[in-house]
Amino acid sequence: MGRAENATVGAFVLSVMLLASRAEAASAWVLWKHSYEVWMDSNKDNHRRDVHWDKIAAMATKSDCADRAVSEARAEYDSMTRKGIRVTLADSEVGFDQRNTRFTHGYHRFECWPNTVDPSGPKRK
Repeated sequence: MGRAENATVGAFVLSVMLLASRAEAASAWVLWKHSYEVWMDSNKDNHRRDVHWDKIAAMATKSDCADRAVSEARAEYDSMTRKGIRVTLADSEVGFDQRNTRFTHGYHRFECWPNTVDPSGPKRK
């Protein structure tokens, strides 16, 4: 391979690397929906159970992600209200009453995390 070919290959590799880093930077924040349940025992102690994490969307900036989190929470609040569910809304967290389970309150919290973090924890094999 000659110098010209080496330079061409080097330029190509550098271009691919730059595009990949731009694509990663373009979605630097991920919106997650964290679902969990809470119940209170006879001693008035709260017990919490994590249910699951769902990836909602990737965004370029943290502020875009935070705006989307509030928007998603509002949409879920409106949907549950229309269904007659007793529900609360606080910023990007929706709380609701549950029936037929000892976990009397359910929550969906919309959270922004860097795209390098998976808040659901390590994957099981």
